[in-house]
Amino acid sequence: MIQHSRVVQWLVTGLVVAVTLIVVLFLGWLRIYHMSQSILQQEAERQRDALERIVSQAEGTLRGATPWVGRSCSEVSSSLQATGTLSPYFRSIWLVSRGQLYCSSVTRSDAALNLPFPADLVPMLTGKRAMLVGGTPFVRDSPALAIYVPTSATDGVLGFVDGVYLTETLHSVKNSDLAWTAMTVGKVALTSEGPRLESAGLATRGAQVTLTSEHFVTSLAGSPSLMQSLAANQAPIFLAFGGLIAFLLGVLTFRHLGPSQFMKRQIAHGIKRNEFKVYYQPVMELATGRCAGAEALLRWHHPIAGLVRPDAFIPIAEGNGLIVELTRALLRQIRNDVAKGALPQGFHIGINLAERHLRDTTIIHDIERYYGSLNDTYPMIAEITERYVIRDTAAARNVMAELQRRGIETALDDFGAENNSIGYLKRYDFNYLKIDKEFLPVTEDDVVTRNICDSIINLAERLDMTIVAEGVENAMQANYLRERKVTYAQGYLFARPIAFDELVQFAIAHAGTGLTAVKATPATVSPLASFTPRKAI
Repeated sequence: MIQHSRVVQWLVTGLVVAVTLIVVLFLGWLRIYHMSQSILQQEAERQRDALERIVSQAEGTLRGATPWVGRSCSEVSSSLQATGTLSPYFRSIWLVSRGQLYCSSVTRSDAALNLPFPADLVPMLTGKRAMLVGGTPFVRDSPALAIYVPTSATDGVLGFVDGVYLTETLHSVKNSDLAWTAMTVGKVALTSEGPRLESAGLATRGAQVTLTSEHFVTSLAGSPSLMQSLAANQAPIFLAFGGLIAFLLGVLTFRHLGPSQFMKRQIAHGIKRNEFKVYYQPVMELATGRCAGAEALLRWHHPIAGLVRPDAFIPIAEGNGLIVELTRALLRQIRNDVAKGALPQGFHIGINLAERHLRDTTIIHDIERYYGSLNDTYPMIAEITERYVIRDTAAARNVMAELQRRGIETALDDFGAENNSIGYLKRYDFNYLKIDKEFLPVTEDDVVTRNICDSIINLAERLDMTIVAEGVENAMQANYLRERKVTYAQGYLFARPIAFDELVQFAIAHAGTGLTAVKATPATVSPLASFTPRKAI
């Protein structure tokens, strides 16, 4: 018997569930991460926009003062002072001439100052337009953003945006979702943590989002509370979703690895590996002792489990849609066997059909394709067991009528074994009636069974059906059937299911008189797999 491992089934199912949960939770973490990045991106854009407004407004103010460059401080000082006082963000505004600071918005004197251009701001004379500085000419220890608008190579307007405004802007953007925010110009940075300059490398270490503007770079990092809050909101959704998916995949995996599906895969592999072999149980003509035919039965030679009983795999094949392929394999092997011409002419071959075969004409085309003209020499009989519940009566009648039209007779198998016997005789036209072994008398004194069997025989005779008795195991049963004029019988009394070569020898030994074997003729038949349904198909 093929062994199915419950331990493997549970272990693999558990592994699938665990992996599914891990994958879903990982996807959930990615979702939370991308949500946090989206939030941080939005905050970074908001921060950049706020700082750009300050810088842009400051630049506009400085450009408005460029007409005063080159004019004497006494002429423009009042206007410069008014601009520095009324314009927001500025700590001071300076006019630059020949590289000298000669007029300021913070001094109340009209006299020129002629201060040297701050050494740390010299790069601004050669093209740099904005720099973060640690102090201004009159306020040494307070950071500011220096912005320079040139009017010539040595002249221009220099303004200092107070670092307090920049720090407050950075701090106002920062919320509970952010750990810090920073504005970087060159190699120094100003952060939301205080009005002091820091090295850009240290200040922005761990930045999660960085955006570049014309004069500066803004960056920020999220706080642990951001991920925690997102996880708290999203975790129940992903846990529920992951649990549902894991449960469904677990159920599917458990069913896929269950005994039925396991056997289905084994059967499919067995067909491909030619593990199914056809055996033939002789059918004897009781009046003459002649072997008149045989019923094709399936045996599965599994490489590990050995010989597998038909009742262990035929129902599974029928329930999983493999019965059609198995029947095709059976027909191919029967053709390979009987095409050798070693059997007596007129020797009939019986195959069992499943309920699936009666739903459409596929079986008719398959028999025509694989057995074809051999039916003229070795008539085929299609046996339909009453154990099946035929769903589509009209389709079944059509299939059986077409079989008979093509010279393939039909037999009602296992008669009396179920409750469908009389109904099937009424609805369908059978040529043969096969009495189930359950209704053969076991002893001479088995009066009840004998009477039942007599009734079945009388019924078949009145319906003009040829009778075949199954499961004949002793001479008493054979004598009883012979006395009742039963035509055919099969069972262990005569022979067990045997291989084709043995069947040939058996048929020749029990040929009776006036019968000769058909001479062997070469047949070009491709080597194919074997098989049949429940009893053997």
